[in-house]
Amino acid sequence: MRLLALETTGDICSIAAVQDGEVAAAFAFAHRMQLSTRLMPLIDHLLHTAGWQIGEIDAFATGLGPGSFTGTRVGVMTAKTFAQVYAKPIVGVCSLDILAAEYTFIPHHLICAVIPARRGEVYAAIYEGGSPIPQPVVERAVYTAETLHSALLPYIANDVIVTGEVPAEFVHALADYPVCLAPIKHPRAETLGQLGTKLLEQGHRDNPLTLVPMYLKPPAITMPKTA
Repeated sequence: MRLLALETTGDICSIAAVQDGEVAAAFAFAHRMQLSTRLMPLIDHLLHTAGWQIGEIDAFATGLGPGSFTGTRVGVMTAKTFAQVYAKPIVGVCSLDILAAEYTFIPHHLICAVIPARRGEVYAAIYEGGSPIPQPVVERAVYTAETLHSALLPYIANDVIVTGEVPAEFVHALADYPVCLAPIKHPRAETLGQLGTKLLEQGHRDNPLTLVPMYLKPPAITMPKTA
């Protein structure tokens, strides 16, 4: 199975060509607020590097967020358009699950995946290790340092791998736990592609007409100043 994976939910975006679970080519890049104009040329370059034609792709995978509202929307819409135009399967994966999938193969650990949400909050979810497909045991939601500390409290006896871009105040709040800060800070398209391959092999498919980003909270809206 040849799969194109797009992970555009953060400041560092990535795209990957994955064949039968093996990475054929992958790029990571800072979008610099120009994702809508840069993404297609980068996909063309990726496919050239992998030696693929767009019509030879068997399926598409996209990161659903949470993360950047604009970046997530661009990536999801691009993947949905490909899936509809070429009549190929598509699978959407929560970006927290993509982060967690780097470590959920490790048994007897908790994995806490974190994505900054600004304003003193993070998007986070908690997973049990030992499974190739991440399944949260504590729901994907918006947390403050205090509420994330409380969410981990029932699992205080477990070793915790924290992955993602973790603000300093959250590191301090988790000091009570046997925490290991993982080196991977951003969801990777390579991992999305491998996870998407497993999901598709298990029969999972999303409808490209109804697939939407997973924002978890509404965007901040700045009201115009009054005179």
